[in-house]
Amino acid sequence: MIKVSKRDEAFRNEVLTTTKQTKLILKVCLPLAIFQLITQFFNILDTLMASYIDATAVSTVAYMVQLQHMIAAIGGGLSVAGSIRIAHHYGHGDYDKVKQELSSLFLLTAVISALIIISLPFTPFILKLTGTPEGFTQSGSIYFMIVLVGVVINFFNSIYLAIEKSRGNTKVILKFNLITIIVKLSLTAFFIYILKGGINHIAVATLISYLTLFILGPVKLFKGDDAFSFSIKSASLKWSSIGPVVKLAIPTMIEKMSFSFGKALVNNMSASYGETTVGAAGISNNMSGLLTGIQVGIQDGGTSLISQNMGAGYFKRVVSIFIRLTTIEFIIGCIGNLLYIFMMYPISYIFAYSNAGLDKEFQNLIITIFQYEILGCFLLSFCYASISVLLGLKKTKLVLLINVFRIFVFRVPVIRFFTSYTNLGPKAVGYTMMISNSLTGIFALCVAIIAIIRTKKKLKDQA
Repeated sequence: MIKVSKRDEAFRNEVLTTTKQTKLILKVCLPLAIFQLITQFFNILDTLMASYIDATAVSTVAYMVQLQHMIAAIGGGLSVAGSIRIAHHYGHGDYDKVKQELSSLFLLTAVISALIIISLPFTPFILKLTGTPEGFTQSGSIYFMIVLVGVVINFFNSIYLAIEKSRGNTKVILKFNLITIIVKLSLTAFFIYILKGGINHIAVATLISYLTLFILGPVKLFKGDDAFSFSIKSASLKWSSIGPVVKLAIPTMIEKMSFSFGKALVNNMSASYGETTVGAAGISNNMSGLLTGIQVGIQDGGTSLISQNMGAGYFKRVVSIFIRLTTIEFIIGCIGNLLYIFMMYPISYIFAYSNAGLDKEFQNLIITIFQYEILGCFLLSFCYASISVLLGLKKTKLVLLINVFRIFVFRVPVIRFFTSYTNLGPKAVGYTMMISNSLTGIFALCVAIIAIIRTKKKLKDQA
């Protein structure tokens, strides 16, 4: 019979029995919040280093990031679905199932990764197929090929991190990510400021940092014989083994892909105000991401806690955790917005400064978009707690619904209206983000409340 360590058993008991739920949420979620904050610095560093090269470089990176996220959505979907199922089995105390899920998930990821690597020679065609502007295709093809290799490696990293989240090892995640960010920062600074390299060097630095995390993390899962380790004997590609996780993952993959595709569409429309507007919008998104990254960390930890309690059949604790998560997320959103009032100008100055000096026009463009985008983060706070409970309830289709509305109802039609029927200029991008973020937060909260009510009724009927 498969066993777990004393530490894993003790954590499971704490999740299912403690009366100090707020303390538990902070214990699990704060390291993940810091982890997401550091991850967001990854994106900011790419943009910041690119902005030192020139405005065209930063616009290329900002555009390619959304395409990168579309591919990364495959690994992201698998990691989310895998972590939910593993957490459910973990909460239920079925450790044989934990090992089977983990091993089969890694084998499936390896097969998908091989297929993506085979597609690398077709990168220029893929970029054209996605409607990438010719200027970005010429300057970003090699960059995107290197990024794809990194994305494949990060598939395994994402799954490893998801597994560690499900077992509460959030401090390990934070430690490994700190090492990774140091590698990323050092290499990128060396390539750009010392060697005077271009955006391809940024991609190489990111690739090496992903490899570092792979060596520190996923490799460890191939050692040991407990429930949280890989075993080829437990792995299977039969539909009976991978089907449940694939069904759960597909809505998440589509959600993540459509979200990134929607952002790419917005970037295309934003380009009507000039290519530098795409760069400014990307920087604005990264700046707000420092706040939303923290909230995503809380969301990830909350999903794990809710999944375990649902696996054990403790629905009342699920509702209690959701209420606390909603309160915490909203407080973080309010504090973050207040801080940004004072930080807006110095941060935009950093991004607008390149080797040619300060581009004042570019700085004003960043501020024009960001000052409106950040206002939408007040109500968007509700979205993160709502997604936590929906994922914990295995309602990935509802999470897909929320993000489809976010992009294709609340965002793309809005910016289409502004670009077609108004003379707002780049300010329209900021308005669009503010409107879509606010409406998404309200819509997500409504969906979550309805899902909780229906789940309660279903459980009552079954009882």
